[in-house]
Amino acid sequence: MLIREALLVAMGGLGGLLSVAASAAPPTVSYAYAPVVDVQPIVRMVQVERPRRECWEEQIYEQHPTRSAVGPLGNAGATIAGGILGGVIGHQFGGGSGQDAMTALGALMGAAIASDRSSRRAYGYSSAAHEVGPVTVERCQTTSERFQEERLEGYRVTYQYLGRAYTMRTREPPGEQVKLRVQVAPMQTY
Repeated sequence: MLIREALLVAMGGLGGLLSVAASAAPPTVSYAYAPVVDVQPIVRMVQVERPRRECWEEQIYEQHPTRSAVGPLGNAGATIAGGILGGVIGHQFGGGSGQDAMTALGALMGAAIASDRSSRRAYGYSSAAHEVGPVTVERCQTTSERFQEERLEGYRVTYQYLGRAYTMRTREPPGEQVKLRVQVAPMQTY
């Protein structure tokens, strides 16, 4: 019997809740337009850092290897002298036909070594002869420029609705009027 009484009490409480919920009407929503009476931009000062590249020309003095007028064919004298000296040294070794072979080999090696050394010297591979001269080079540097800048944060909009002034904030300028959502709901339900 206790269970039956508990069920009746619970159902009565649930019915009471349902009747209160049914009597509470949902709020009525409508839209209205209100005239804008004032618009003020909202501005904030911020510090901005902007990179700036500066370039200039500068003259520096560099050492250049001296280049002689002797080209690849102008070292013939050195090649001939190296060949003769190599042949004389090669002739000192061997006997009979071996001596002739050593003379020829010495002449070839002497000519090759003399020609290579002469070419290196002619094209600036020698560290002995250098010329100092001006060279124009471009130098660049990036610096930061700091300055104050105004940033537009939005707009403070004042409008009138039902004889009262209201203020709101918008991201964009509102125009001559703003659209309002008007919601009407009773203060207390019976």
